[in-house]
Amino acid sequence: MRFTERTDIAVRLLLFLALHKGAKLSVDEIVDRYLGHRSQVVAAIQDLRRGGYIGSSPGRSGGVWLVRSAHEITLAEIVRMFETDFHLTRCFKDGVKARCLIYDVCVFKQALERALGSFFAVLEETTIADLIEDEGRMLQVMEMGR
Repeated sequence: MRFTERTDIAVRLLLFLALHKGAKLSVDEIVDRYLGHRSQVVAAIQDLRRGGYIGSSPGRSGGVWLVRSAHEITLAEIVRMFETDFHLTRCFKDGVKARCLIYDVCVFKQALERALGSFFAVLEETTIADLIEDEGRMLQVMEMGR
């Protein structure tokens, strides 16, 4: 399994906004910092706004800000919002059971299901706030990357 760039941008956008503690940041400032191509950042902003994670206002004095606490936003909810395919093998897809003789007794499929469950369990307990635990160091690294 591999995350899309959109998921990566969304997580980094939330991290960036959390580091700036509710400040309104312009899209240009966000793009210039490091997040990616403008169109991808804007698409992630739109999705996160629709999901109730961030607020935005248009215009020259507009910007983007975090509306939910970074302590409340789990990586699992963001990954589920942006990723659609968690089919680790063909047999995870609907309709495969009818075409697979060992579907009901397949240990490989069961192991992958447990692994995926464990993966999401870790994401459920990890928040955006956890990602910025060392705020000072994170800001320092981000400033160096400008």
